[in-house]
Amino acid sequence: MEYREIERIFYRDGYRLAHQHLGELIDATNLLEAIRRLYLSVDELLDAFLGRTAAEGRPAECRKGCAWCCHQAVFAVTHEFLYLRQFVDRHTERSGQQRFAEMARAKSDHTMMKSLEGQLAFRFPCPFLYEGACSVYEARPMACRIYLSSSASACCREYENPGDDLHFPDLYEFPLRAGRMLNEGFVAYLKHSGLHTSELPVEQGYISMVENGLTMEEWIGERTSSP
Repeated sequence: MEYREIERIFYRDGYRLAHQHLGELIDATNLLEAIRRLYLSVDELLDAFLGRTAAEGRPAECRKGCAWCCHQAVFAVTHEFLYLRQFVDRHTERSGQQRFAEMARAKSDHTMMKSLEGQLAFRFPCPFLYEGACSVYEARPMACRIYLSSSASACCREYENPGDDLHFPDLYEFPLRAGRMLNEGFVAYLKHSGLHTSELPVEQGYISMVENGLTMEEWIGERTSSP
């Protein structure tokens, strides 16, 4: 099966998942559950995929404490920022919340005025990276979940040579395509339901949510039309 057909399948799966769990009566509770199910679906898919690559002698070298990719540009969508913010509010003490906000603001100050090319080449720790590990692992965006490499040394070289096409991490293509299209299908249903979505670097999206105080309920309340 060609990758284009695989992408169409996962796009439809993402759209169908959103429709199944949301329907026409979208509220904060069922939207949060739908996002959780979306992440669970891709995690289960990746577990099976990584089991197969390991059996074939090409295991992933992604491990806790290996954080080269946690310094690069990561983009997420509105529903992911709101899910992430709720997770932080529920599971992090006030001091930790303040640290995340300060780190997000610091990185955003660097990236806000950069071109897309400049952002992709910029290296700065993720706001949620703490002592070499992700502090919000359960709620991390789709882009983080599907970024899987079979070579930690290749990731290191890419980190040290940003923007150099000769030093690109040895990523698995299937997770990147499948997860991206699942998320795009999910977002398509949100847009069909009248929700406005934006894709931003993690630090910019998160600090915007914190400083503007936007909640899932308020975002849903801004719907412009019914499906």
